[in-house]
Amino acid sequence: MAQEFHHTEYTTDQALYQLDFYLKALNLPFSVKDLYKKAYAERLGPHYSDEWLDDLENDPDVQEAMSEPFTAKTIIETLMKNGHESVIRALLRETRNLGIGFTQAYIIGIEKWK
Repeated sequence: MAQEFHHTEYTTDQALYQLDFYLKALNLPFSVKDLYKKAYAERLGPHYSDEWLDDLENDPDVQEAMSEPFTAKTIIETLMKNGHESVIRALLRETRNLGIGFTQAYIIGIEKWK
């Protein structure tokens, strides 16, 4: 019998930190903080703040999630489920600008696109 893969349900904080880990591992010239700024700075105007992202590495819950299995798919699903499609769109724009391609519908798995 095949073993099923069950992933932990992640929080937005955990998914953003995991995404930042991937971006650093791939040595990309942008970070989660850059993506977050592109996604929300204009919309939030003077109410924009991304300082909380600097504290993610000190959060024990976030660190615990790094020991669980995660993939780009679980990160994107978590961000989409929690209303952060803007961050995913910023990620897609940045990767496209660098010539890194992947199919958004496949990665995100959105039913509405079928």
